[in-house]
Amino acid sequence: MISRTSAGHTIHHTMDRANTDPSTSMYTNVHGRTFTAQSTAYDLPADAQEHNRLNTQHNMLKALIDGLYFPPDLVKKALDPTDSSKRRGVMDVGAGSGIWAVEMAKEFPSAEVVGMDLVYPANLIFETLPNCRFEMGDANLDLGRYAGGFDVVHMRSVASGIKDFKALLHNVARTLRSQGVILLVSPTTRFYSETKELLQDQVEGMPGWSAMAAFNAISSHATMKRGGTGPTVCDRWVEWLTEMPFYTNVGERDFWIPIGPWKEDEYGWIDIGLDESERAAAELLRQVASEVISPMKLRLLEGGYDEDLIDRWTM
Repeated sequence: MISRTSAGHTIHHTMDRANTDPSTSMYTNVHGRTFTAQSTAYDLPADAQEHNRLNTQHNMLKALIDGLYFPPDLVKKALDPTDSSKRRGVMDVGAGSGIWAVEMAKEFPSAEVVGMDLVYPANLIFETLPNCRFEMGDANLDLGRYAGGFDVVHMRSVASGIKDFKALLHNVARTLRSQGVILLVSPTTRFYSETKELLQDQVEGMPGWSAMAAFNAISSHATMKRGGTGPTVCDRWVEWLTEMPFYTNVGERDFWIPIGPWKEDEYGWIDIGLDESERAAAELLRQVASEVISPMKLRLLEGGYDEDLIDRWTM
């Protein structure tokens, strides 16, 4: 699996702040799991169990890139408190469990950090930080109330809930100050062999076919039927950022992550020779991948997919 990160500067701009109290009408129950009722596109739960999984995913990515963000030089320069008369601002779009926003607030105590998502963090047990808050909002809608409010905007694993990612990039540019930085992070949702050959999802039982790739393909199809973006949207990020007049210094880097630090051969399970950070990321990704299957199965069953087929591919 690949985790892809892209970044760019803005050339641009009072921020109206709005808080909305959560209520039960904002949620829906699907086979015992809590999902947001605010969007039909986003396909994962919004409960404490899912936010615990997101924390594991956060720790996996942190181990992989050795920190909270990449590239570090651009972010640290954008948030340098000595370089501006204004207080620095950070926005996490699709904040999920809130862990990235909280850790950024700790690392940059002079910056104001805002986490925005369809729902509030379900199990935020961190201490209250004076420079961090969470707001409810839908990134598919206008972000005008945040115009010119931030020096760094971070979006991680939000693509499935976004109806028009190119339009979102345009809207985010309006929220960034001059020389601000946008950070985009997403898995590509493709699966590769250890020799980096693309695994197939089309014909079960044929050479190169992968049950995980097949399960992922129907999950992506179900997401698109609900109005979310396709699984390859991150392939277009650099193209879109480059062609927009707002962004300069656009870059991209792929990180390869094995799903687990071991492989099986005729002698049993053997180490695949990862370094310490890769091993930590691989083990955490194995956990994340196994935990995402259950809620995705619920959405697939809701969409009419065959339960026996899903079970066969995920056992």
